Amino acid sequence: MRTKLGLNLLAFRKKLDGGISQEEMAARLGIGKSTYASYESDRTEPKLEDVLKFADFLGVSIDELLKEELSVVRSNVKKDDLRILATTIDSNNEDNIEMVPIKAIGGYANSFGDIDFISKLPVFQVPFLDKSKKYRAFPFAGSSMLPLTDGSIVFGEYVEDWLSIKNETTCIVVTKDEGVVVKSVFNYLKDKQLLVLKSTNSLFHPYPVRLEDIAEIWKFAGFFQFDFPGGN
Repeated sequence: MRTKLGLNLLAFRKKLDGGISQEEMAARLGIGKSTYASYESDRTEPKLEDVLKFADFLGVSIDELLKEELSVVRSNVKKDDLRILATTIDSNNEDNIEMVPIKAIGGYANSFGDIDFISKLPVFQVPFLDKSKKYRAFPFAGSSMLPLTDGSIVFGEYVEDWLSIKNETTCIVVTKDEGVVVKSVFNYLKDKQLLVLKSTNSLFHPYPVRLEDIAEIWKFAGFFQFDFPGGN
């Protein structure tokens, strides 16, 4: 039977930067690759000093690390300018899709990195979505992104590398001032340190968002609406 330590190390490693190798995980922890691999696969009982190192790096207690199969990946992992996503996983170590309900959307921009906030969100699975990618669902309000209608549920794929976003890509952008918005993105991060966000509805004017004001970006992956298109 797998130990909780081995399962937890595996779960955390899969979530860092969208998944890193055992060699890179070992380097970040400051131990040898073969030693780390033996801990993750339960081939070797870990030294106390390494357990302390794991718990400190992962932001959990030793008791949690050794006795609980952590279903939530913490957001306070120590990092050097890494963008760590607060997320939840199911009993099979598969990513959940968290749904941000309307009542929570107002606080999301301030609490997206708070694991207590994220862990209280409703979760579900969609079998046909790519399991190697991370998704989250958000409510859409207004008429700025036709044909999206007010009350639609929008699915987003988490974007780690913002510079890779191509112009006119539809994204869910989480900002400090605007909160959660769905817009077509024009990417000027490399040269000007900003994005320009544009609506599909010409009544809404494009506007810039500075890099330092961006919290998260999710690439549009689909939507669900309750009313039949064009219906009453």
